[in-house]
Amino acid sequence: MSTRETNSTSGQTALGVLLLAIFAIIVVWALASVYKLLSGWISDFIKVLPTMDAAIVVALITSCVSIITVVGGAILKEYLSYRYKKLEFLRGRREKPYRKLIEINFKMLQKTKSGEEYSPDEMMDDFYEFGQELTLWGSAKAIKLWDDWRLAPNKGKADGKELLLLMEKIIIQLRKDMGQGGRLAEGDILKLYINDFDESMRKPR
Repeated sequence: MSTRETNSTSGQTALGVLLLAIFAIIVVWALASVYKLLSGWISDFIKVLPTMDAAIVVALITSCVSIITVVGGAILKEYLSYRYKKLEFLRGRREKPYRKLIEINFKMLQKTKSGEEYSPDEMMDDFYEFGQELTLWGSAKAIKLWDDWRLAPNKGKADGKELLLLMEKIIIQLRKDMGQGGRLAEGDILKLYINDFDESMRKPR
C-alpha cells in the first residue's frame, strides 16, 4: 500500500471517529435536555397538585390511567402479534429439517428390523442435510440435544438403548418447537414403533 493510500485511509478513519463522537455528544445533549424538561414539568405538577380541586385531580389521574392502558395495550398487542408471526415463520422453516430427522430415525429402525444396511455414506448424507437446516432454523435446545446424541459414542454412551432415549428427547423437543404441547413420559414416543419397549428396557444394559 502506498503512502498516499495509507494517509487517505487514516484520514477517513479519523473523520469517521470525529463524526461518531459528534453524534454521540448530540444524542447525550438531547437526552439530557428531554430529561431536564420532563423533570421540570413533573416537579411543577406535583407542587400544584395539592392546590387543585379533588374532582380535577381525579379526572387527571383517570385520564392518565386511561392513556397508559390504551398505549400499553397497543404496545402489548403489537408485541404479541410480532411474536406470533415470528413463531409461525420459524415453524414453517423448521418443518423440513425436523421432518427429515423423523425420516432418518424411522429409516434406521426399519433397516435394523429388516436386516438391511444403512450405509455410513447414506447416513452421513442424511445427517449432513439435517445438520445444515438445523444450524439455521433449529432452536437452541434442539441443537444441544442433537449434539448430545451425535457425540454420545465419543463419551462412552454408545449403548443402543441410551441412544434411543436420547433420540426420543430430541423428537419431543422438535414437537415443542412446532407448537405441540402436553407432557410425554419417557418411552411414549418410542412405543409408537417399538412394540416390546417395556420388556427391552427392563433387560440389563
